[in-house]
Amino acid sequence: MTTHTAAVTADLPLLERPTRRTPAEHLPPGTARRRGLVGRVLASAALALGVAAPLCGTAWAVWSSSGAGTGSAGTGTVVSLTTTAVAAPADGAYPGGPATALAVAVSNPNPFAVQVTSVALDPSRPVTVSGASGTCSAASVSVSATGLSLSVPADASGTVLTVSGALTLGSSTESGCQGATFTVPVVLTGRTS
Repeated sequence: MTTHTAAVTADLPLLERPTRRTPAEHLPPGTARRRGLVGRVLASAALALGVAAPLCGTAWAVWSSSGAGTGSAGTGTVVSLTTTAVAAPADGAYPGGPATALAVAVSNPNPFAVQVTSVALDPSRPVTVSGASGTCSAASVSVSATGLSLSVPADASGTVLTVSGALTLGSSTESGCQGATFTVPVVLTGRTS
């Protein structure tokens, strides 16, 4: 057996490596120019957002800021209540006896209601006595009532308050005080309702 070797030559085209084409070469004619315009518009928009975003954040920060400080307000003036003597309730006081009711007419010139919380004898004014059957010194009269909750309406005139267990006649009261009427000056303490 004989082996033959033959040489074969052929003209084969060389395979070329494809070159990269630019994006414009892939598009139909005229499209590249539009695409460049779109790219510039997008770049401009991105730049505008990049500049505007911090400004918007700053504007939001200015309008939504908070802080602390002081303020002031004025208050009105409270006008004192005035009182007028009225006839005492039917139960009469007697020397050394239990405390009896005291009646007083109260006027409130304020534009708000007032709650009377206590009644006391006003030591700066004298207790006066009228209609006594003999010699009667008013020195033995005392008035004291605390823990009250008596309401006097706003802009009221002559509201009669009866304060139970407020007036006491001392055991040293003279017998000449029988049948007498005592006009007792009082001090009212209270708060706004």
